[in-house]
Amino acid sequence: MAGKGVTQGPATRRNRERVKPGAASAQAGRAKRTRGTGASYVYDSLKALILDLELKPGTLLDETQVSRQFNVSRSPVREALIRLSAEGLVQTLRNRTSIVAQFDVGALPAYFDAMLLLYRVSARLAATNATPAQIERLWQIVHDHEDALHRGDMKSMVRFNHDFHTAIAVMSGNPFFTSWMRGLLDQGQRLLRLYAHNLGDHVPDTVLKPHRDMVEAIASGDGEKAEEGGRADAQALIDAFKRNLSHRPAALLVLDTSRPRKLLAK
Repeated sequence: MAGKGVTQGPATRRNRERVKPGAASAQAGRAKRTRGTGASYVYDSLKALILDLELKPGTLLDETQVSRQFNVSRSPVREALIRLSAEGLVQTLRNRTSIVAQFDVGALPAYFDAMLLLYRVSARLAATNATPAQIERLWQIVHDHEDALHRGDMKSMVRFNHDFHTAIAVMSGNPFFTSWMRGLLDQGQRLLRLYAHNLGDHVPDTVLKPHRDMVEAIASGDGEKAEEGGRADAQALIDAFKRNLSHRPAALLVLDTSRPRKLLAK
């Protein structure tokens, strides 16, 4: 999406920032789009910007302005916003205004519980159902994840974490677990970006040890060890995030949802 004119509003009046995610690439994307793909294009682009925190919580998503930026009518923009709202990434206010969803502090305990449960059950089932090809793919994701860590490429790390746990959920053989895992990881991607940002985008090498333990257990068909690896992976992230949150709560969460930020034309 061309980031033309995206600004942060009332919460950051003194230091307003413009989100510029790359006009050239957005224009190229528009040139390649075929008829009827507008809604998917807007949805995919907005979702990526939201998950990477290029569109911050509370940012106003005005249908008219978004349609101009994507060079589409308002209908595909409206469809994209409805899909994002169903996924909890966009919030529709009483006046039908749409904003990027805020982080709900009160929902964090429930989110952590769901993460623990899904990580554990999907890993245990994967140990029973995974094929050699799926295990090989899982190892490749781990290697790519480690390479991204050593490069300090946090965006890629977050993406590979998403790919890793989604792949394990697919291995479970239960499509409901796969769907739930994708939704959970989409919500968690913003949390991971915040967590990494407050570490200066530097994450210790040991963070990926549970992933290796999980793949080894899945490959050997040991459901108990695979589940324990999933539990350890989730718990390590929960503990780290809680420590970070307790030290810098104001930097992590936007608590005032009463005044949406604006997406303004340049």
